Amino acid sequence: MNILITAGGTSEKIDDVRHLTNHATGSLGKEIATLLQSEEQVTIHYVYGPQAVLPEGNSIHFYPIRSVKELEQQMKELLTTLSFDYVIHSMAVSDYEVETATNEALLAKELAKAITTKQGTTQEQIELIIQETLKQESRTGEPTQKKISSASEKLILVMKKAPKVITSIKKWQPSVSLIGFKLLVDVPEEELVTVAQKSLETNQADFILANDLIDITPTQHLGLLVTKDGVKARFQTKKEIAQGLKELILERKDDL
Repeated sequence: MNILITAGGTSEKIDDVRHLTNHATGSLGKEIATLLQSEEQVTIHYVYGPQAVLPEGNSIHFYPIRSVKELEQQMKELLTTLSFDYVIHSMAVSDYEVETATNEALLAKELAKAITTKQGTTQEQIELIIQETLKQESRTGEPTQKKISSASEKLILVMKKAPKVITSIKKWQPSVSLIGFKLLVDVPEEELVTVAQKSLETNQADFILANDLIDITPTQHLGLLVTKDGVKARFQTKKEIAQGLKELILERKDDL
């Protein structure tokens, strides 16, 4: 059985010394991989971000990535060249990537030029001109440099939507079983389940492990395993989540 696991977080480059990242450590992915690789005839392919802690095991193949684009390239290569039984996509993937970096003077100059050229007269017209200018690629700054100068009072980042990797997994390999993850912050359980079920549909996932950041501490990790019919299982810790997913995978394997 081949299982592809993603873990940790992505890191988006501002320049050669600065990056935007998140707090994901990959510890849940490590727990899952550690339990699964102990099973005979299970091979783990482990795609991980730069801050991720790593599991140990002879049956684990490791693939380091940094950015969302690198993640997309690596996942596409694996899923179009190898056959997998499961993808467990636990990585915290950035929704945005850096397009350009600018400062207050350059941004003001660009906006003033656009407004003057298009001769907006009302507040609504001026707002629309500013919105259109900001949306235009590479119009409000310079591409990322080796090291951006710190001379300006403000550093303004222009970011654009990053590729949504999870939406492509079933396109690259339609037969694979997909377990996705959804993290929200301080919401009612009903909303958490609703959002998880929407993710199921949008990404053609088989299961979504839904969790709330306020319920994650060093000693607990509350999680809901969600299907289109509702909550299939509840977990209290990372170890319970890992054990629950392992049992789910082995149970479904036996039913095939």
